[in-house]
Amino acid sequence: MQRFVLTLTILVLFILEGTVFQVIASATWGLSWTTVPRFALVCCIFISMFLGRREGLYYGFVFGFLQDVLYGQIIGLYTMSMMVASYFAGLIVLLFQRGFGMVFVTSTVILFGHEWLLYSMFRLFASAPGDVQWMLNHQILPTVILNVIFALLTYVPIMKMCSKIQAKKRDLHAE
Repeated sequence: MQRFVLTLTILVLFILEGTVFQVIASATWGLSWTTVPRFALVCCIFISMFLGRREGLYYGFVFGFLQDVLYGQIIGLYTMSMMVASYFAGLIVLLFQRGFGMVFVTSTVILFGHEWLLYSMFRLFASAPGDVQWMLNHQILPTVILNVIFALLTYVPIMKMCSKIQAKKRDLHAE
């Protein structure tokens, strides 16, 4: 039941990031920078950190594929980037203790790496602005900041959902 609630929560966040949050995006307010909500990715990163890199990889695949099909220009780009981001988040957790500071720093680095990977892939396969400095200042950093703020707000609820799933896994293996 907890896994269903977690998946449904991520699905709702995925739908909200493509609909409701586009209305309150910075571009609609006439600001010079652009923020892209990646709330499903933040949840996939947390799942990878708390439930394991394989599970994060699966969630990254599913929601990356949904991103490609519903909003993307090139099929497979978001699938690959979200899978890689989730998997690396799970790998980093294996090296360090899972404290709040480590999760915050890891999330920030993984979100920045994801945005940079997307920019590089779009520059390689599609049309992307040529000026790296402009892209860094006007889209990548504001997007990372927005998603890190979201990560700070959702850290505790996602962690609690994941710990309930872990407890249920332990109980099933103990029997």
